[in-house]
This record gives sequence, structure tokens and C-alpha cells, in this order.
Amino acid sequence: MRVAWIALIAGCGFQSPSADPSMGGTAGDPVDSGYDYALCPPSYNVQLPGPTRYRLIPEGHPAWQQSDACMVDLPSATHLVVLETMAEVMAVSGFVDTTPTTIANNAVWVGGVQERTASLPDFGWLGFDGAPLIPAVWATGEPNDGTNESDHSEQFVVLERTRRYLVDRGGSNGYGALCECDGKPIAPGAVAAITANRPPP
Repeated sequence: MRVAWIALIAGCGFQSPSADPSMGGTAGDPVDSGYDYALCPPSYNVQLPGPTRYRLIPEGHPAWQQSDACMVDLPSATHLVVLETMAEVMAVSGFVDTTPTTIANNAVWVGGVQERTASLPDFGWLGFDGAPLIPAVWATGEPNDGTNESDHSEQFVVLERTRRYLVDRGGSNGYGALCECDGKPIAPGAVAAITANRPPP
């Protein structure tokens, strides 16, 4: 699928692309919840065709800290980006690849987490909307939990520069982040998984 990427100078922005027919959507129909996107904070200045707005955090922090940073921007309306279609995966990946901004460790945390009870590397992955991550979003050989699931070492998700698909990584790594403003809170199941994977206080 070919996706046109639009990068705004300095702010570099994008919004949700059209729904992907292969994922049950209709080509040309933007992903729109009916939310008033004018309520999004001004820092959400990354856009593509469609209504959703995004914010790049280039500095590196652990996954749970980046998740918290996104959520406090506008509680119950902002969070790490939820990649709902392959079209959006490609658009976000293209943005990460082409933004001139330096990103910590050349990767951004996105809104995906694995349930702590997962028994295999590809089990129990949730988007922050609570829906299972679509299998086609993973890079070849991923998710692998660092080759096994016995130590639960890689429970969060990144998009890396030059790598078009998702990779699982340990949450304590210092990566950048991509926040999304769509007027939706993180689903309770995803909140529970994030909490279970945080280090003890």
C-alpha cells in the first residue's frame, strides 16, 4: 500500500490515515470518533490526512514514563499512539523515518503492551484501546521477548527508524515516544497490563 506522508516543518505532523480495506475499513474514510480535535493541546502539531493529532517526544525515557507523559497532556483524551490499521502503521513508520528531529535511540514507544500472564512471545498483546494488536504489524521474527517468554523481558512496543513494523522491547529502555490525541482514554485492560509491567516502587 502506498501512503503519502506529509511532514510539517519543525513541528512535523500527521493525523490518522484512511481506514484500510484489508483490516475491515473503507478506503477514503478517515478514522474519526467525532471528537472535537480543537480541544487537543497545541503541542499536538503532527498531522496527516484525517482528524487525529499527534505529538513527538524525542527525548528518551522508559515506556511507562512516556505513557504517563502522554496521558497528562489531556487526561482521558491523550495516550501513546494506538496503531489501528496497517495504513496507520505505515504512515507513522514513514514519519519516524523521515522526521529531521533526533529521536533517542532511533525509536519511539507506541501504544502496545503485553499482558504479564502471557505464556508465549506472541500471546496477549493489546493496543492501548484494549483491542488485540493485529498480527501483520510485527517485524519479521517479532515479537520474541528476547527469544523466549520465561523472563517477560520485552513487554512494550516500539517503531524503529528504517524498520517498517513493530518490535517488542523492554520497558526500561530510553526511547522517544509518539502521543496521540483522539479523545479516548486508555482501555482498562491495557492500563492493567502497563501497571503489571512497571517496576516496583
